[in-house]
Amino acid sequence: MRVGADYFARRKALSLEKPGPRGLVEAMADLANPGVDVTRVHPAIVVFFDDTASLELLIRSHWRFPFSLAWRIFRPLMRWIGQFVLPLDEGRIVTRVFGLTDSASGARAVIREYVDDGGVMQVVSYASCEGNAGRLMSVTFPLPGGHIAGFLRLDRIGEDREGQIAVELSSSGRGSDGAGIWFVLGGVRLPTPLGERMALWAPGMECAPPELDSAVFPGTTLVGRHVQRCFGVRMVTHDYWFRPLAQTSSPHEVITVG
Repeated sequence: MRVGADYFARRKALSLEKPGPRGLVEAMADLANPGVDVTRVHPAIVVFFDDTASLELLIRSHWRFPFSLAWRIFRPLMRWIGQFVLPLDEGRIVTRVFGLTDSASGARAVIREYVDDGGVMQVVSYASCEGNAGRLMSVTFPLPGGHIAGFLRLDRIGEDREGQIAVELSSSGRGSDGAGIWFVLGGVRLPTPLGERMALWAPGMECAPPELDSAVFPGTTLVGRHVQRCFGVRMVTHDYWFRPLAQTSSPHEVITVG
């Protein structure tokens, strides 16, 4: 039933080759599609995709009633399972990235953990794949008895005066491009009512929400806003501040079982 930070290690799925991967994808080109020129993505945003392990995250979550009440009830269960332990209000997160064995797609394991107590926030497998209208990000969350599979499209949402663009990842499908979120049980893939939109900006971009002030988290190099919905209704908005991680240990430290 348990997932936990050692999920991939228990299955002997981690590749220990060094150097290991650093980001959610190898390069921005892995997410290219006709709607966005990935060569113009702001360099601060590129780091989030290709060097994720170098960033520390401050997240502030704003839950909407009645989801706020439901999450207070169900969060202890998710903490026991070791998956989807989203903050009630605020948390600081570090990310570890590992290669996966037998992965022709270049998939990598990503473990996000809380700084204060080392507890797991998320255990995820990321890869890129070919959709019907360009590349998509594939995101897989293991769960007891199955997994949630998301396919997210990269979109342009604005640009700065130098022509560098801000982007978002969205599960909202356009036609038959393949974007969406499914629950997979055995060999059966079932559509879910869930929706994701995560937008990213460099601090100071005019198209960024003004309340995402970089002064909130000194050293911030990237800000974001992540909205999660159910049946089109907003459940929660996560505001993100990223800064370079002051490392005392390697983000590729091996996760042991036990």
